[in-house]
Amino acid sequence: MRADKDNIATFVEVIRRNSLAAAARHLGVPKSTVSRRLARLEEQLDTKLVHRDARRVTPTPEGTRFYDSVVDAVDVLDTAVATIEESTTKPRGTIRITAPSDLGRMLLLHELVGFMERYPDISLDLVFTNRFVDLVQERVDVAVRAGLVTEPNLIARKLLPSDFQLAAHVANDIDCDDITGLEAYRFVLYRKRGRTQVLRLEKGSGATHETVELTVSGRVNVDDYTAMVELVAAGQGIGLMPELHVAEGEKAGRLARIFPDWVLPAPPIHLVYSTRQLPERVRLLIDFLCDALHAPAA
Repeated sequence: MRADKDNIATFVEVIRRNSLAAAARHLGVPKSTVSRRLARLEEQLDTKLVHRDARRVTPTPEGTRFYDSVVDAVDVLDTAVATIEESTTKPRGTIRITAPSDLGRMLLLHELVGFMERYPDISLDLVFTNRFVDLVQERVDVAVRAGLVTEPNLIARKLLPSDFQLAAHVANDIDCDDITGLEAYRFVLYRKRGRTQVLRLEKGSGATHETVELTVSGRVNVDDYTAMVELVAAGQGIGLMPELHVAEGEKAGRLARIFPDWVLPAPPIHLVYSTRQLPERVRLLIDFLCDALHAPAA
């Protein structure tokens, strides 16, 4: 008995979302239909493909092998159909986007205004929050994240580097020729209990690579880089903060970089989405943001 293509596509969505209900919402069919298609596929293949419990659905070893062998073909077919359907109409619908509050404000808002002006029939649902957002469970189309992206079901596209740099108030008189002299100055500390912190910085690469450890102290700890910017700009100490924050403060004339060759390396900022099977409006947004922010080619 040959396996039905609708049943295979339904199985792919169930495994991708680890849930019958989430797959049903994505496919726009009742949960009972998803369950029936899944059972029918197992009957057609004479193989148990999934384990079900009250909370989630997980593939059997046979189900994992089958998913790996068919997922790309299903995505290619769905993308081709969606491209034909959407090419006959103007891009429309809603895109749900999430980002940390500071990245959303500094990185996205200006570019999203330009996107809306170009595509007036597309609406945006912005979720700017510092909590972790599960893209699949919360039905988010695109996320901006700083740091490593380790979830295997997500695609991460590099947007910008995000190494940490030292900055001070423009009026601060930092009078030292060697970076170790900064240990004599007050710092604004990040997420560090107590009044001291060790900063491990790097400079150069290859044969010219250098490292240094600075033991610094300060009167205030913060858990938010926007707060650090405000305190540093108010003259309360030196800050080690993401390059994006330094650049914004420098452009506004509120911060000055110090020892700019020394950095704390960090993973880049990524644009993240859950599947290559994307509606046209989402693909347009990804391309728009990558172009506007001069992201490397995928």
